[in-house]
Amino acid sequence: MEKNQSLINKVSPFASITEGQKYIITKNLPQLIQMVLKDAAEFQSTQIQKLKALQQLKMICCIADIGEYLTQIFKLLAKIYTNDDKYYLNECKQICYVIGLKNQIDYYLPTMINQARFELQAQQSKTLCNLINMISETIVHENDNLDLQSLVHLIGDIESVYSDCWEVMECVYYLENRIIGQSQQELPIYVRQLFQALLTIRSFNKMDCEPLLNQLSTKCGYTSVTDLHANEISLILEQIVNQEHFKTWKHNTREFLKFKAIVTGCGDGISKYMQQIIQIMKYSLGGDQEVELRLEVLLLLDKVVQIQSIKETIKMYSAVMISQLLIQSMVWKSNKPTVKVRKAAVIITLYLSEMLTQEEILELFPALAAPLKSCMTDDWAPDLRFASSKLATSLIKKCQILNYEIIRDFYPSLLERLDDSQNQIRIEITYAIAAIMQQKYDSTTILEYIVKATLIHLDDSSEEVQRAVFECLLKCPEKGVVLKEAEFAVKNFKYPRLCQELIKLVS
Repeated sequence: MEKNQSLINKVSPFASITEGQKYIITKNLPQLIQMVLKDAAEFQSTQIQKLKALQQLKMICCIADIGEYLTQIFKLLAKIYTNDDKYYLNECKQICYVIGLKNQIDYYLPTMINQARFELQAQQSKTLCNLINMISETIVHENDNLDLQSLVHLIGDIESVYSDCWEVMECVYYLENRIIGQSQQELPIYVRQLFQALLTIRSFNKMDCEPLLNQLSTKCGYTSVTDLHANEISLILEQIVNQEHFKTWKHNTREFLKFKAIVTGCGDGISKYMQQIIQIMKYSLGGDQEVELRLEVLLLLDKVVQIQSIKETIKMYSAVMISQLLIQSMVWKSNKPTVKVRKAAVIITLYLSEMLTQEEILELFPALAAPLKSCMTDDWAPDLRFASSKLATSLIKKCQILNYEIIRDFYPSLLERLDDSQNQIRIEITYAIAAIMQQKYDSTTILEYIVKATLIHLDDSSEEVQRAVFECLLKCPEKGVVLKEAEFAVKNFKYPRLCQELIKLVS
């Protein structure tokens, strides 16, 4: 108590008050406190009068037993506790600080929580913020009697009502900061509720929650914040899946922003929840969802697949992610600006294609071919055409067992890119054509047509394109087909040198 009294003296401007004056204040406490409360709350009181009344109230709190007046004091402070005036704010904070030092927390905290719940039901956000800040200020030292259950339930109820209100959630952050810093043994019991509220706060992207999450994870026995995420998100993801909240998500919906915070913060622990995450993303990437949401989900998926520590898990789910998430994202939609979405889907698929087996590619190709061809022929998006050309190259190179129907359906789209307006795309597609030439053919009819159509571009005006086509034709395993078509075509070439060299090499 002596330690607390010394702390009280630091904030009291009346530390030198005499014992006689203390006696008079204590004896006349009912009249004095009512007078001070009235002056502080009076609308017509000047700023100086209100400030003086708050200083007098602070003196009374330092000296007298104000237990029976706590409700009235808290109601007053809830009205005038404001960041708009630094002098009011400082006095209110010091009064709360003194109350926290002089009284057992289990004596006054229920009163404050009840008052906060009243304001919550009345949806008076400003007064609620004041009360949350007041509760934070009264938690001034480590306390085994801190009513964590009531505080955590209050935080949960506030979050359910004000999860989209930054002003309120910012106050909740500072309250959690005090709770995590000052509470003792019972903290691990409520870690999930505290963690969930911090996820909501982090989803605003206005506050660095990492230090507080570190403190929470340490106090609750976790090795890291990633470990905390990995072990505490199971129930949250289960709720999202079971209640199907994701069906109403927009790109700025608080629940979606929380989902992003979960996925990005989970690190390698995310491998345990891939099925739930894919299920949620699948609906969010549907063609009827808003473009902004689909793009955000794809950017989130890209971060997930790039986590090197779970590469084996990503490999295991690569075909599932392509079939359930990415193919639908490549599909063209009329009257929707989906180029960015389609490009992101193609790039992620390109990355995942390196992990696919030949059998998986063969199984995916029938569903993948149509949207991929659509991306390759998008006249208004050269970046998309280039990325999809690289994807076509990757798939054909990795799968040397494509059947006749797939080749017959797909090769015209490859040849069409040889006439692209961008030389970079024309060069890139030669790699895909070279790969498709190396497939097994029951007859040479299609191969002959591919070679003939490709040979035309050996007479291209661009030397880079000529060289790429030359290298492409050299990789054709059927040298006789190349020789036959080259000897016929060279007569009409404007630049016959490379064609003549090709003839020599395949003869």
